[in-house]
Amino acid sequence: MARILIENGLVVTVDGARNMYPGGAVLVDDGRIAAVGASVDPEVRRGVDEVIDAEGCLVMPGLVNLHQHHWYVLFKGLADGMLLEDWITDLVFPLVSRLDAQAMRVASWQCGLEMLATGTTCSLNHSVTVTTPEIVEAIVAPQAELGIRQIFAKELRCRNPRFAAHPLTLDESLAAFAEEARRWDGAHGGLVRMGMVIEANAHWTASGMSTEELITRGYQLARDLDLKISSHIAGGTFSLEKGFLKHLRDTGRTDVRYLMQLGVLDERWILAHGIHCTELDLEQMAHVGASLVYTPTSESIRGGGIGPIANAARLGIVTALGTDGPMVDYTDDMLEQIKACVLFQHQRHLDPTRISVEQAIEMATIGAARAAGLDAEIGSLEVGKRADIAVFDMRRPHVGPLLRPLSAFVCAGKGSDAKVVLVDGEIVYRDGAFPRCPDHREVLREAEAIGRSIAERAGLSARMTSPWPSHAAPAARRHPEHV
Repeated sequence: MARILIENGLVVTVDGARNMYPGGAVLVDDGRIAAVGASVDPEVRRGVDEVIDAEGCLVMPGLVNLHQHHWYVLFKGLADGMLLEDWITDLVFPLVSRLDAQAMRVASWQCGLEMLATGTTCSLNHSVTVTTPEIVEAIVAPQAELGIRQIFAKELRCRNPRFAAHPLTLDESLAAFAEEARRWDGAHGGLVRMGMVIEANAHWTASGMSTEELITRGYQLARDLDLKISSHIAGGTFSLEKGFLKHLRDTGRTDVRYLMQLGVLDERWILAHGIHCTELDLEQMAHVGASLVYTPTSESIRGGGIGPIANAARLGIVTALGTDGPMVDYTDDMLEQIKACVLFQHQRHLDPTRISVEQAIEMATIGAARAAGLDAEIGSLEVGKRADIAVFDMRRPHVGPLLRPLSAFVCAGKGSDAKVVLVDGEIVYRDGAFPRCPDHREVLREAEAIGRSIAERAGLSARMTSPWPSHAAPAARRHPEHV
């Protein structure tokens, strides 16, 4: 494996001391970080295979997207104007039944390309479909071939009186899950990790697709396999007829309280969204060590609210960021989430000090790695860690003067300013090119064709048109003297 030196950049380590090195350097050797600091020994420099000049660039840990759904990439733009509950019933359900292995495979390639091109080097893919071994391979293998790190959180579901269509009993589902975990966890040289999805929120329990037995037995299997558990939590609108508030009114318990009552909530759980978490919910999460993933642009575009991530962080909850997926808010750009996190929390609290740019960067790097249980390997630039590195060009015209470089770049830059991206010490993206996917434009063409075909067969053709909405004000009444 090549020995690579990145030099002359603003090196932001996000290490324990939060060291930053203007004009600094990072040495990569055998897939790991061999040195990081203000400079490297001249003798070391002469022994490298490649030198990357990062002058005018930000050099930082690769971004970690801790909550996304890869196949959403096929259906960007279709969800305009839809509340979350209607989005699920009127968009997700009709599309899910038409997804096949080829659609999942192409979506995996396209999603991986979009993440790498915007500086993301690791993601947690939260499965919301029923996956067979063939489908799991179609999802996992393309991104492994592309070279991006991934946690595939496979769903745990089973047949029950209210979900009679599922092919497997709970015993069979648990056995099938364990087999997939043995097959994939640690595969492709460790680029692939497995996780478990147990849906324990209002939408899923009210529909009967999740039961107390499934939650408790799934939790025990995750403990036995030493896997993290991903779950949507406390999301949706404040409708009294459907979703979160209806469930709260019917049961008298929040989603977090439900898990506490079952005795399963602990540090293994990665809870996504948490828009309507109460202060007591957050205190309970902090007490047991559960993590919280904030997806700011996803929540805002559905009109779902602004999650209490600043309060969660103050309580010591491990906090992270995610995109949710391009069928929700149309982007996989984690830099956008960092900026949105800062802006929305300041707006929620009417306080411009609640979340700093630096804290939001932590949520997209070391915080996310810690929530995933990978902080010993990734999330910061430290000697011995895997060399997952993103180099962003801060000298683009739209970024402007760098008087305070991190704030200027996060608030004016874009994920597409990524110049070079490394995973495990290998360059997997550079200046618009993907060494492991030379024909990425063909992937995009196929993804668009598949997405269009599925949407048409699902009866959603009308959502692919873009009529300009009428919102003009009524014409002013003409004054009599002008009649």
